[in-house]
Amino acid sequence: MYNSVLEIWHSVAEKNDQAFIIPDGCCDLILKSRLGQEPIWFMSDLAETSQVISVKRGDRFTGYRLRAGADVQIDGLIHAVKGRFPDRDIVDIINYYASYDANVDEALRCLASDVLTVNDAALTLGVSARTLQRYVGKKTGKSPIFWHRLARVRRAGRDIALANSLAEFALDYGFSDQAHMTREFRHWFSLSPCSFKKISLERGVFQPGYE
Repeated sequence: MYNSVLEIWHSVAEKNDQAFIIPDGCCDLILKSRLGQEPIWFMSDLAETSQVISVKRGDRFTGYRLRAGADVQIDGLIHAVKGRFPDRDIVDIINYYASYDANVDEALRCLASDVLTVNDAALTLGVSARTLQRYVGKKTGKSPIFWHRLARVRRAGRDIALANSLAEFALDYGFSDQAHMTREFRHWFSLSPCSFKKISLERGVFQPGYE
């Protein structure tokens, strides 16, 4: 059985605060526990932009991050884990309700590589751009352009602290120019490259995800 779980993570809020979450190309099965309330399981969305969520002191989260492109029977999964607490069986339950297509894996890996365009990815994979569009869209619910843009901006975001010249950095990471990179950062992260650089250094916002 293929393991659909990329990472298991835990978080405890030390104070009333806001958490900054950036798109990672993955959905997470999350157990949220708050004092005085019944713990709840839920599945996070496949985000297209950054999110800010409010947390209260003492809130506890355990998350199971699924690999990008995993096909999940969400209703069945949530029903299966209802009333349970994190244990070694949760991963087995997730794998029962999640499947992963080897062709999707290959396509997503190609789109996350150093190809400059989706058309280049299609050529590398030996299929037409239309076939790639149709297949990836059907299997993941997102277009190849979505995955290509996300992988590029995540690479840039992870390395932005190393940039001396934003104009040169933008070209090195596949953007047409600095203005293009700035638009992409604002779209995905809701911040300019300079502001994101500061946030990423202070908070370590990157977690394993679509690379």
